[in-house]
Amino acid sequence: MKCLWVAPLFLFFLFLSVMAGALFAQEPLITPETSVDYGILHQWLHSSDPRLIAWAADFARRTHAAKIVAEMPELLEHWTVPQVFGDDESQAAQRRAVTAVLDTLIQENAQVPIPAIEAIAEFFPESESRVTLQDWTYGATGSWNGRTLARIASMMLAKVPEPSRGIWNGNDLGFVASVVAASEEELQITVASVRTEHEETGSGTCGDSMGRKLSAGWPQVYTYGLSENDPQVSAPVLVELDGDRIVFIRGAENGGWGSCYGVQGLDPSTRHKLIAHWLGVAEKEMAWQPVEGFTIVWSDKAAYQRKLGEITEAQREKLHATVDALRQRRLLSESEAETVAPRLIVTVQCEMRPCPLI
Repeated sequence: MKCLWVAPLFLFFLFLSVMAGALFAQEPLITPETSVDYGILHQWLHSSDPRLIAWAADFARRTHAAKIVAEMPELLEHWTVPQVFGDDESQAAQRRAVTAVLDTLIQENAQVPIPAIEAIAEFFPESESRVTLQDWTYGATGSWNGRTLARIASMMLAKVPEPSRGIWNGNDLGFVASVVAASEEELQITVASVRTEHEETGSGTCGDSMGRKLSAGWPQVYTYGLSENDPQVSAPVLVELDGDRIVFIRGAENGGWGSCYGVQGLDPSTRHKLIAHWLGVAEKEMAWQPVEGFTIVWSDKAAYQRKLGEITEAQREKLHATVDALRQRRLLSESEAETVAPRLIVTVQCEMRPCPLI
């Protein structure tokens, strides 16, 4: 009796296989030469199929289909964009579709409402709203994308720093005051038996990604990357301030890339540049730097404590002088000048063995 079930089960499995093949065969084969009209593109754009959405964006960009382009911002506003990283193919397809739509909007120079921009801000870092830009500056403590977006927004706001205001650590502050409050100087104190020289160190970030084949059945999708101060790159400028130039580069989404000119996020170094801009001086001419190194030659504990106090007090005076200079330029209010200042962080490294500080 059990054998009687073998043939029906096999036939049923074969039937499912044939049906699956038929359904796959019915999936529309689309090429850049496919004949389309507004109705077809509208249907594709508002479908739940990321591949069809990408094709709609591709045709709209290449044929300058203004009516379809005009429908895209509202689509983005209600779109949940998956995380940038992840191996799930369905999420990758969703990201690819979003990227295709963004590329079309950028290439067609479309006007995009603020809510739509906010929904995909990490993909599309550009806005004319000062309130939105200031909101982005508060993402500096989040992800790498958040810090990069905060840096770009801060550079845009820095050119006309007032009258934007926001809440920073529970206080109502102007944009300049929020930057000053988040700024810091790190004093690196070395305790040694003889004087040593402190050397400035720097680091560069390089990234490489291998290319991959174009996803089967998809159009060529283009994405954008950011580059800062790359002398070999000639591309549209996103923002430029005092020689720091951030551009955006368009490339194939499945292409490989590599760069040692990644955008630096909003951090003590880039905040220091903003303050120098407001003071009208070159960054290297500032009285204090984000990292300062000093050596204290050990003689006894009292002398060490006295020298440490002298160094920290001298640096505090420089920080307060910066605040006062910003107040005099009316970039800080009287109340802000009394409540905000760059933080002074002191780290001590003892190079003596045994260390007399222990």
